[in-house]
Amino acid sequence: MRKTLDDDAPSSFAENGFILVESVFTVDEMAACKVAAKELVENRSGPSGVHVWMSDAIPPLFESVSCDPRMAAILRPLIGPRIEFLSAKPVFKSTTVHFASPWHQDQAYWGGATKWSAWIALDDATVGNGCLRVIPGSHRRTRDHASVRDARGFVNRVSDDDLKDDPIMDVEMNCGDVLVFHDRLLHSSHPNMSGRDRWSFIPTYRNADVPDTSTVWTTSKPMNAHSQRSPIQPKETK
Repeated sequence: MRKTLDDDAPSSFAENGFILVESVFTVDEMAACKVAAKELVENRSGPSGVHVWMSDAIPPLFESVSCDPRMAAILRPLIGPRIEFLSAKPVFKSTTVHFASPWHQDQAYWGGATKWSAWIALDDATVGNGCLRVIPGSHRRTRDHASVRDARGFVNRVSDDDLKDDPIMDVEMNCGDVLVFHDRLLHSSHPNMSGRDRWSFIPTYRNADVPDTSTVWTTSKPMNAHSQRSPIQPKETK
């Protein structure tokens, strides 16, 4: 499922509900993002390891990543020429936040028109440190979700028993790789049993030409307003 921009990304995405593009960002760029994300949100994310920024409140570094021309080049063949950036979230697993995320479709939380998210690897993601798991093709239909109480925030989920006959794929990624996925793609994650960090950054988008009844977002930014690539600079350390 690994692709380059020269491959037929739209047909692969239509079939599988996701596409994995290698080496979109450099290791140095991702290291700078990880340092900034840890400083900004590690102690504010609670038990979930997730912190959400809406488009009107996102730090400039992370807006530049979300709207980088390299991201636009991947997304436009999948979404269309007019893309709206909605929100983004750093997500981490560590020695203290290490649980396996349950199976779910993002649309169960959002509703409305289709959204696309990009899982950007700030670290290498492996089975041992909590990489994503996906079910190829599961975006073709909506699944029933159980509503549960969960202090970590995953209150809508699909049980493992309901997925016994579905093909599950582990998505191991290198730092700087990007996984773009449909909001109906069933996904979860492995627990982090490695004792090391696993950070990612996940911006979400929609097609500006498609009406959206979701009430999750009250602000958005046109992605085509960011036509110039902004350098991602490592943060100076003392």
